[in-house]
Amino acid sequence: MADPRDDLTAIVDEVRRVATLPGAQALRQRSDRRRRRRAAVGAAGLAVVAVAAGTALSQIRNDVETPDAGPATQVAPPVTPPVVPSATASAGPQEILGGRRQVQITLPGMRGATLAIDSDGDQVRATTDQGIDDRALWVLRPEGDRYRILLAAGATEVCMTVVHDAAPGSVRGRACDAAASTQLFRIDQVPDGSYSIFQGRRYVQVVDGTNALVPDLPEGLTTTYEFEDRGPTPR
Repeated sequence: MADPRDDLTAIVDEVRRVATLPGAQALRQRSDRRRRRRAAVGAAGLAVVAVAAGTALSQIRNDVETPDAGPATQVAPPVTPPVVPSATASAGPQEILGGRRQVQITLPGMRGATLAIDSDGDQVRATTDQGIDDRALWVLRPEGDRYRILLAAGATEVCMTVVHDAAPGSVRGRACDAAASTQLFRIDQVPDGSYSIFQGRRYVQVVDGTNALVPDLPEGLTTTYEFEDRGPTPR
């Protein structure tokens, strides 16, 4: 039979072995190792938190600046409308009678006829000839309550001028003269919208046959005119 004292001695020795504390150097080393592990774990945790926070902030910024629009709300890029050239409207009576436009003087009763200076002379007639803009474009220049009617083109100014020669007189293209009363005309609109041209004591009208523009027909008003805009005056 085993001696109970031996068992007690063994127990006491084991308790002493377990309860014996390590030396001070070993304790400091263990403590240093635990602090380093805690510091490493803490730094790693902070790095993970910082990365996560940065990712979240970037996602929020992207959501604010460039919202992810679904198919129903996606905004199409702006479409630039095609450039349509604007049409220049004809000028009204104010511009035409203000001397700022060149016009063709046409005759409503003679379809397609316009007043022009003869190609081989200086007399003004109604003609249906084409390609005569240099002789058939006029400017109505206001002077007081009268108008000077002059060619739009040419190196020198040429004005319609009443000449009281062989009856019923004639209207010719002569150099403009500020002192010549025979170059001043009254222009009035009549009820049908066309215009009469009056000089001195008679209306200036077109005589049948020669289609010449004359100032001394004894009858009343039979010829009126329309002014067709042909753009701004070159002068």
